[in-house]
Amino acid sequence: MKKLKYILIIFCFTFHCSCDSFLDVRPEGEVVNNELFKNAAGFEDAIYGVYSTLAGPSFYGRTMTYNFNDVLSQYFFHDWPGDVTLKICNFEYKDALVRPTVDQIWGGMYKNISYVNNILENLGHHSESSLPLYNVYKAECLALRGFMHFDILRFFCENIVNNPSAQGIPYVDKYDLTVSPFLTAEAAYGRIIGDLKAAEEIMQENGEYFDDADKQNNEFLKDRQIHMNLYAIQGMLARVYWMKGDLKTAAEYAQKILDCKYFELADKSEIEDLINGVLSPKETIWGLFSANFYTNVRADLYLSGGSSSLFLKADHDDTYMADKEGTDYRYEKWFKNYSAIEASGMRCIKVLDTYELNYATRSDARVKGVNMLRLPELYYIITEYYLSIDNQTEAVKYFDKVLVSRGLTGYTDRQGATLTLEKVIQERRKELVCEGQYFFTQKRYNQNIYEPKSGKIYQASNDIYVLPLPENETEYRY
Repeated sequence: MKKLKYILIIFCFTFHCSCDSFLDVRPEGEVVNNELFKNAAGFEDAIYGVYSTLAGPSFYGRTMTYNFNDVLSQYFFHDWPGDVTLKICNFEYKDALVRPTVDQIWGGMYKNISYVNNILENLGHHSESSLPLYNVYKAECLALRGFMHFDILRFFCENIVNNPSAQGIPYVDKYDLTVSPFLTAEAAYGRIIGDLKAAEEIMQENGEYFDDADKQNNEFLKDRQIHMNLYAIQGMLARVYWMKGDLKTAAEYAQKILDCKYFELADKSEIEDLINGVLSPKETIWGLFSANFYTNVRADLYLSGGSSSLFLKADHDDTYMADKEGTDYRYEKWFKNYSAIEASGMRCIKVLDTYELNYATRSDARVKGVNMLRLPELYYIITEYYLSIDNQTEAVKYFDKVLVSRGLTGYTDRQGATLTLEKVIQERRKELVCEGQYFFTQKRYNQNIYEPKSGKIYQASNDIYVLPLPENETEYRY
């Protein structure tokens, strides 16, 4: 079974870092390395290893979704004086408790990129005739490389909309000792888009395999939701262009996914069991399989007496009451007030597998894991584009589809209501809780950030929106 193989794979190649640089990567033991990549099974194991690492708690299985990103967005905190989450809430990136997390995002993501570069390098020693899925492997790896660089850039670089010539990040596309130079933000975006477009072109030319029953006898082609499939690539391009400020191109890529007809918005009756520890069969365009996601979520978001318990900020209710007409099923189903010994008070259970919590079995099979890209985000992107060109009618048409699917009254049926960008951003905050995306929305629109526990307003600046580079990195280069 593929999902059993999709676990953390200990790669049969190792890395040696000199001069304490996160980017200085050297392959060791080429005989072992060649042994791993002698056939399709080796390539597939290596690719599964990358996905599995990304699904781990140091990345999107915890830190880079609800545990760091959403703490920055002021959704959560841990109510203990001096706790690291309070320092994160206050953007104290250089604090001794916070610094290891910041350094791990940079160093860990670049290590994952080096894994991908090693796969791509070894693919170059084969041909399409020797590996039937050669193009699939290549496209997925190129897309993963672009995606990982993009998230590093979003964290460690100024908002490109404000400063296109700002120092960006190194773009690492080789598995060797070469130290890649820092690029400008604009140049880094160009490289990211280049990798994603190259991956898109390969998928389009060779088949996207998303719903091809004849091809899915190959285990690697099953469950395309947990792979960088064609639509995941196009959705990521929509996200990249949106962050870059090119709303027209972002909307064009978002529309490609709406037009493909493989995805649809869930009904309001399905909100409770939408992505609670599983990928939505309707809305998830890309997710990471993880059999262990539940363990971290239960400890952090359900249990209320543990050392890692995350509590909702005081303005939680205000978020969902704002601009509310109708019943918001997200507010009704994603938050629950518990009075049990292990969990008390209001808890966010959006991504908690409540079936597993209650030792129950779902009536339908779902893929366990972390949702990385869902359909509502693409509707928001298209809505924002139409608002940017003052087309209220088209903007409302797309925006209403998400509102109605969540149980709310659409703007078409609201007397005298006008849709604004602020309302779309507000809706993003409601929809994207626990997914780690809202902090980048705040950065994209250069918002001031209100910290409700202290009542302090943090003015939009690089101090809150740009993570500091690891000291090792700067010491090595300068």
